[in-house]
Amino acid sequence: MNNFIAALKGESHEQTPVWFMRQAGRYLPGYTGLRKQYSIKDICADKNLTLKVTEEPLDLLGVDAAIIFSDITTPIEAMGFDLEFREGIGPVIANSFKENRSLRGIVDFSVSNYRYATYSAIREFKEVNPQFPLIGFSGGPLTIISYLVAGKADRELSETRKLLYNRDADFTRLMEMVKEMVIENCRAQIKGGADAIQIFDSWAGFLPPSEFRDYSNRFLAEIVNELSVGIPLIYFSTQTSGMLEELQAPGFDVLSLDWRCDLPSVSRIIKAETGLQGNVDPMMVAGSPDSAVREAKRLVTDMAPRDGYVLNLGHGVLPSTNVDTLREIVRTAHQFRDRK
Repeated sequence: MNNFIAALKGESHEQTPVWFMRQAGRYLPGYTGLRKQYSIKDICADKNLTLKVTEEPLDLLGVDAAIIFSDITTPIEAMGFDLEFREGIGPVIANSFKENRSLRGIVDFSVSNYRYATYSAIREFKEVNPQFPLIGFSGGPLTIISYLVAGKADRELSETRKLLYNRDADFTRLMEMVKEMVIENCRAQIKGGADAIQIFDSWAGFLPPSEFRDYSNRFLAEIVNELSVGIPLIYFSTQTSGMLEELQAPGFDVLSLDWRCDLPSVSRIIKAETGLQGNVDPMMVAGSPDSAVREAKRLVTDMAPRDGYVLNLGHGVLPSTNVDTLREIVRTAHQFRDRK
């Protein structure tokens, strides 16, 4: 069995597997070249361009898994939201919830209305590379909602939390719609051949524990229940290491945590059947390659007793990251073979 899939399932394997969040994208020479000619939407809409970006880091870095190139916000267009990517800002939604509280013109997500090449690109990747693991993904409901509420990134959930605490009926309806979108979008990726699914909930740690517990029980648990079809499910969040009980409750196979926690210490607390992924600081990787390689070696060594471990960063690769640094991190992880 592939090292990556074995690790996600908590089974014995020879090498510590490695992949990097945002490994398909902005730091890559091929991707930056494409972006001089095409928009993010153009690349996501063209199967061949999607595949080109997805595949570039595989031989370049030697990682153990690919992740399909896309963006967590693209499915919202199929719900009727007006999505635009602005340089230096990111996704911007003109008809956001703030501007359209009645959700006029907003409909349930349908795969048939999704106009990007994600699903067909997954199918083709697996046809050409049947043995190489491919990760599909979605934003978590909370993170996607934050864009829909604020009309752009709401990084500390300041606008989102106000609405959440007021239990506005229209906001609750929107949360339900987004939850169903996450489920249907992930199902389509699984049907296409994705070997694992990662849910990106980058801003979940800005909720207090009581609210995160409610969110976890009402939304994340249902997502896990609906998608538990034999492939591993990974949940990524930041600043949530103080809510380990709540993180484990939905039943994700693997928890991916940011650099603000000591992963070996977390490993001693959470249940043995839950895998862990992470968590080298992306800023360290971009700014101090030697320190990053040492940190990767420490993590691989300290996490060796746990078969369910995947080396990754604590967030996405930064644009200024040197490809050689990532390659050396992969090589360092793969050198460690004395698994128990």
